[in-house]
Amino acid sequence: MKRIHLILISLFTMVCLVSCEGYETITGEQSDLGEVGTTITGTFNGASNIHVSVVSLDNGVSTVEGTFTMTDPRYKKLIESHPKFFEVDGDKVTVHDVKFKVTTNGIENVSGENNGIIVKYDSQEGDMYSNGRKVTHVSTDNDFSWRGMKIKVIQVEGQTNNADGVKSVKYWGNHRFGIVAVETTFDDGSTDYASIEIR
Repeated sequence: MKRIHLILISLFTMVCLVSCEGYETITGEQSDLGEVGTTITGTFNGASNIHVSVVSLDNGVSTVEGTFTMTDPRYKKLIESHPKFFEVDGDKVTVHDVKFKVTTNGIENVSGENNGIIVKYDSQEGDMYSNGRKVTHVSTDNDFSWRGMKIKVIQVEGQTNNADGVKSVKYWGNHRFGIVAVETTFDDGSTDYASIEIR
């Protein structure tokens, strides 16, 4: 079964930026990364026992559900502030009804809260998405280390309002692998860098 790296990062960061009406949308052909049965793995601090997958694909919209364990209080604060998508019982987190469009042109959150583009693969450095995310680096060479290889990436950053304990998020996307890493800066100034992998 395929594994997808974009889901966990999107779960943790989809609520970190201001939502906009009339946001731009992703076009392109359906990507394999959004197909039913795709599952994920990642190295977020405090995360384990990850059983999250795409459970349906309807008109280009992938729905993600599942469970994982989270012990890091910084991430738990973020998760608990969004009960529409997460149920928390101690350290066990249940994910439900999180929706994305995953195409050959990029990735978009369409969950109904803080919608908008996560990454567009044709982005140029300096581009600003309509939801406030900014492209701060676009590789011209294979300059990013991931899974023992060097790949090209698009680096995207966004500020938040600290309501859920997160100050800013920086993440890296690749046209073939989707989101490959994320760095979260919390409101206490601490950070967590997570590598996201396909297996």
